[in-house]
Amino acid sequence: MRLRSELSARWRSWLALALLVGLGGGAATAAAAGARRTDTAYPRFEKAEKAADLVTGGAPESIDLEQAFAKIERFPEVLEWARIDLVSPQVRLPDGAVVGLPDLAGATDVQAKAGFAFNRFKLLSGRAFSPSVAEEAMVDFVTAERFRVSVGSRLGVMVAGPGQSASFVPVRVVGIVAAPGQFPAVGTFNTSSVELTPAFVRAHHVELDPTNASLLIRLRRGSADIAAFQRDMNRAGLGDMDIPYVEPVVTASVQKSIRFESQALWILCALIALAALAIVGQSLARQTVLESTDYPVLRALGLSRRQLLELGLLRATFIALIGGAAAVVVAMLLSPLTPIGLARIAEPDRGIAVDGLAVTAGAGLTIVLVLLASAGPAWLAARSAGRLEGSEPVWTASWTARSVGRVPLPPAVSAGTRLALDPGRGRSAVPVRSAALGGTLGIAALVASLLFGTSLTYLLATPRLSGASWDMFLVVGPDQQRTATSLIRSDPDVAGYSFPGGFVNLNLARKSVFGFLVDGRGGVAPVIAEGRAPSSGQEIALGPATMRSLHTAIGRAIDVGLDENGGPSGPHVRMTVVGEAIIPSNPFGTAEQGSGAALTVDGYLRFHPNFSDEPPYLIRFRPDVDRDLAISRLLETFPDSFHFTSQRTGDLASLSRSARVPVLLSGLVAAIAAGTLVHALVSATRRRRRDLAILKTLGFLGRQIRAAVAWQATVLVAVSLLIGVPLGIAAGRWGWRAFADEVSVLPVVKIPWVAVALIVPSVIALANLIALMPGRIASRTKAAQILRAE
Repeated sequence: MRLRSELSARWRSWLALALLVGLGGGAATAAAAGARRTDTAYPRFEKAEKAADLVTGGAPESIDLEQAFAKIERFPEVLEWARIDLVSPQVRLPDGAVVGLPDLAGATDVQAKAGFAFNRFKLLSGRAFSPSVAEEAMVDFVTAERFRVSVGSRLGVMVAGPGQSASFVPVRVVGIVAAPGQFPAVGTFNTSSVELTPAFVRAHHVELDPTNASLLIRLRRGSADIAAFQRDMNRAGLGDMDIPYVEPVVTASVQKSIRFESQALWILCALIALAALAIVGQSLARQTVLESTDYPVLRALGLSRRQLLELGLLRATFIALIGGAAAVVVAMLLSPLTPIGLARIAEPDRGIAVDGLAVTAGAGLTIVLVLLASAGPAWLAARSAGRLEGSEPVWTASWTARSVGRVPLPPAVSAGTRLALDPGRGRSAVPVRSAALGGTLGIAALVASLLFGTSLTYLLATPRLSGASWDMFLVVGPDQQRTATSLIRSDPDVAGYSFPGGFVNLNLARKSVFGFLVDGRGGVAPVIAEGRAPSSGQEIALGPATMRSLHTAIGRAIDVGLDENGGPSGPHVRMTVVGEAIIPSNPFGTAEQGSGAALTVDGYLRFHPNFSDEPPYLIRFRPDVDRDLAISRLLETFPDSFHFTSQRTGDLASLSRSARVPVLLSGLVAAIAAGTLVHALVSATRRRRRDLAILKTLGFLGRQIRAAVAWQATVLVAVSLLIGVPLGIAAGRWGWRAFADEVSVLPVVKIPWVAVALIVPSVIALANLIALMPGRIASRTKAAQILRAE
């Protein structure tokens, strides 16, 4: 009976609270479902697009590749195959820069099977090219982002027909695509390509060389047939052919890149759940306190404490069930926002998705957490309901309210401040501390997520923080080194260089790692997170992951030597670890972010004195220089050189597509905090009807009542801002440093001071906007009716 009475009188506030619960629970559930969806996106993409299982090509001169390809195509385990031919070793970009192998090349399948019959292209923008139109081309999304190419861009493809000099032939990009094997992977260096049509080869009489071709292969039983394929290769005398692509290995590397996205969503799920539990939990506790003011009367009428507790739990169950149902709806509506990052590109079925396990678990946890959050306050309310209201001690204002009362303020300001800071007692009691705590947690979460997002954006815009201390790797012939050194030293675009420099295979205490070799003069140096860079042959710096795996630290000595075929080779020497370095990516093998070592050339010569007669240059350009154009100008002087450009690792490529997650978190937290403020103000207005009626009796006009409610909201958020902003900055700094350590980047924290400064007036303005409705309701209070009822 009592529950039915409360439901008919207070269903609106219960429904509002249930919707807040549903928003928080649904957002957390959507993040969890999105994390699970992100984890499986790439494998589902490979299955949907009939991904190739192997790529083979490149062999010793003793193997005739034309005959080898013909043999491989007849292997019983080969289901489908396609031959990919190199058409052009250089491509001219829309800005005029010329980029060549191994960074960019033109390729085609003259039979148009790859990308269409299997290992199919997923069209991201534009359209697929027509195989019969020579002037059309497509590029994958990684190439498009790296070289700033879009649909409609004009590229120049270098060709040289029989008896003709090389020239650049224009093609137009008609589509941006994604295909299995083209996704950034942890520890890999990507070679980008422009997909040309078979008609291009015919129109320009391009002679295809099998030594520059590879075979894309799909096996009948997928990766289960890889062992049989390798046995057939050995029986056919083709065991020395390269197999640079094996689907399970590449998929595992891509999944490592995507794991940052799924981890980001799991973290988002946890943060939303914690923020919602803290903020909405305060609202639930406040609602329980507000609804318990009649408990002394109910106790006097014969209800036991157990019955009062059951009443509170039944009320919480009503809110929990509606909140759980709302969480399911919110999770479904938010599902099109996931997956994120690379997984979003791979996702074969975008749109609304229902993850039965995640949704069921999310709704169930929402209901359980609401009941748990309400059980304590309900028990306390039932336990303290022993006295009638008239037997309570005489109410006195809080110390804060009395202090404010002594300050000469306008009546509306003074009244609003007392309403915000004074909890009151009895039937007019309002849990202002829980309201302030909820607001504080909301603002702290908002500031922390903004700080995290700003630091992430700065990391992605500053390659040096992830160890990218060089832009170009260049090798020229011995007869050109003097010219190259002079040219590089005098080039105004060059900020510094290291010669000799490069990357070497090292064996550190029986572990194989890549070493970053610098000349020790500082032109190009490793990024140091702690300690200093090595400056002599007796010193070395280690990546954080390598330092952890070796169980060593700065100041200790380790054995360093050459590594061949995954094991030690030749003599080892002792070197002292002088720093923790962020080792940059390299083009010669797989290396995860945070692994590796840095040492000087002198140190390398201690255990490997036979240095190459063609050592590489590591070149760093000035930040304001167009890197592609600068590289293109250098290559005009050294057209036959071997070169690479630095790339963002698969880890960071994945992070760059997850940069919106902190912004999403900020918006959700702000929405939940705003909802709790609405609930607090509406509840306070209803509970303080007697105080507002007295103010009207004393002469307050309607506009003064509205102003008092507005000042109540302003003071509440001012207290929350005063505590929440510093708390959010501290939490954001801690969270970013922990995250930077996890991904092995330099932990530079960027506090968004402008955004933080804008939060203050924005939150105050929003609070006053929210206060309009409760203020209007309060201003229409009929003082006589309320005082008569009281």
